Amino acid sequence: MSMEICVARQPVFTKNLNIYGYELVFLGGRRKDDIPAEDRDSIKDSHSSRTIIHSFYDLGIARVTNNKRGFVNFTEKLLLDMVATILPPQILVVELAQTILPTPEVIAACRQLRDKGYLIALDCFRLGEDALLPLLDAADIVSVEFSLENQEKLMGFTQEMRKSHPLTQLLAKKLESHAKFELAQKCNFTLFQGNFFCKPIIAKHKASLPAPRRYQTLQLIRLSHNPDIDFQAISDIIKQDIALSYRLLRVINSAFFGLRHTVSNIRQALSILGERELKKWITLVSLSGLSENKPTELIMLSLIRARFMELLASDVGMADKADDLFLMGLMSFMDAILDMPMMDVVTQTNISPHIATPLLTREGEFGNLLNLIACYEQSDWYQAQDIAARYAVSIERISDIYLQAIDWVQHLYSGPAHDGKTAGGQ
Repeated sequence: MSMEICVARQPVFTKNLNIYGYELVFLGGRRKDDIPAEDRDSIKDSHSSRTIIHSFYDLGIARVTNNKRGFVNFTEKLLLDMVATILPPQILVVELAQTILPTPEVIAACRQLRDKGYLIALDCFRLGEDALLPLLDAADIVSVEFSLENQEKLMGFTQEMRKSHPLTQLLAKKLESHAKFELAQKCNFTLFQGNFFCKPIIAKHKASLPAPRRYQTLQLIRLSHNPDIDFQAISDIIKQDIALSYRLLRVINSAFFGLRHTVSNIRQALSILGERELKKWITLVSLSGLSENKPTELIMLSLIRARFMELLASDVGMADKADDLFLMGLMSFMDAILDMPMMDVVTQTNISPHIATPLLTREGEFGNLLNLIACYEQSDWYQAQDIAARYAVSIERISDIYLQAIDWVQHLYSGPAHDGKTAGGQ
């Protein structure tokens, strides 16, 4: 059966909020409701096999995981068929589906894969089910759904695991707030997954940038994404910031541009950089400056959204609004980056109402597109399909744009716009 493939990635963090890897979530080309119940298991096996090969070979491993670990869910049949051996052990994490039981065949397959260098992860291990305990001996990573109601039970489990399986990594899933992330750390988890990192910490807000500098940086972002870029206005703002001036001149005078004479004039440097590279450079360095003590993944997610929106514009009949859509995507996580309410963000930037309103309400045409990428990121496939269908855009096309956006961000970080300093102050 021929099936189109969609893939989204969801980050797995270390305790320092560095990226350990990504869980890869896939969708085939048919809705679950369109598949007869008796055929779903066999289709899942066929689909999973193809999606693994598709993601790591057709798409390219660096494209999806940026050379980090990739968690891929395996059914029992795929595990026993040794499909994992098609893929590189230094990248693949074989994640056992929740339905897998510790039969002798399953345990033997896990041991065989571990001997070949693969990591085995248990997906959402069910606490209190003694029948599943033999799987713990076969696993390198054990994930558990984290809940406040189950905190005492989780603490007991992690303490026992530290004694009985000290080398096993413990992954807390479904962390939807910073409070849960902090509690998961206290519960001895070592890996973390959830939306907590893209939520603002309003109560603990302390501006890391002086108010005038933060305002200038936000204005710089807004100016750089106007259809008619005002080079002089941008130059005037950059001149007020010694660090930005230094970084711009450092880029222009690098070997990449191969200039015969050293450039020391900001306005001249902007002209040499050109509108396209200027837009990328300002986007990257501005976000870097605003995002001190924030995970790099948050900045990358903002950039992916921005590029996704820009590329989607022509598909939804809004090609003339591509710059506005880029800016809206870029700003959509600014509340989390700055740890301040979105209302304060749009007020400080004096951003146009047709961008500010969807950022605040998620309503209207722009709001629909913001909801689309948010659903796709969380692998809410059917809601994403419903929104895309309003514009006669297939979910496969959405997936293609999403992967192009990932490509663009990775190239952005490796190109001349990036002068060796990453986002998040790292």
